Amino acid sequence: MLAGGKSRRFGGSKVLAPLSGAPMATWGVRALQAAGLSVGVISDEEGVEAALGLPTRPDLEAGLGPMGGLWTALQWASERGDDGVLLLGCDMPLVSEDLLRTILAWSEAAPAVVPVGPEGPEPLCALYRSTCTPEVERRLHSDDRSLRGLANAVGAAFIGEDAVARVADAQTAFLNVNTVQERDRAEDLLGPRASRAPASP
Repeated sequence: MLAGGKSRRFGGSKVLAPLSGAPMATWGVRALQAAGLSVGVISDEEGVEAALGLPTRPDLEAGLGPMGGLWTALQWASERGDDGVLLLGCDMPLVSEDLLRTILAWSEAAPAVVPVGPEGPEPLCALYRSTCTPEVERRLHSDDRSLRGLANAVGAAFIGEDAVARVADAQTAFLNVNTVQERDRAEDLLGPRASRAPASP
């Protein structure tokens, strides 16, 4: 899970911000775990490891944005003997287990698998295999640290909106909480799940 620094639009850090009775990141963590994944968090924020009960690492090099977080995650995966990572932003609480399983199963050959939502490819909810690492490293200090650009460069497989809609509500699954108003909308959309807020570890 990618849990970056403070968000100016949100007014502070999002990873532990309360959402429907639990830290915001908890909703994505539970979906990742339900999909059978072992979860680690890329964050340099104090208290995240204790609050989420998950192993946490800071970026290998600060200031490189999501690309730097992906690089750190891929290095961590390599140490663990894993072939890659399913990267998920901490501020995407409506991503479901079914959607994550679809991403994992979509293509064994593609270096990356990226679902497409109403606003285009969603690279902060995507699978990146270790074969992406050289291109990630090439872009770290370039003028283009866009994850969408990375996906195109490595020849990612894209899951179209129609396929996404078969396993998730494509209009809301990728809601990215960047403002307090979006957090309020996420709480409304969580609906019945909010009364079963995942317990903190």
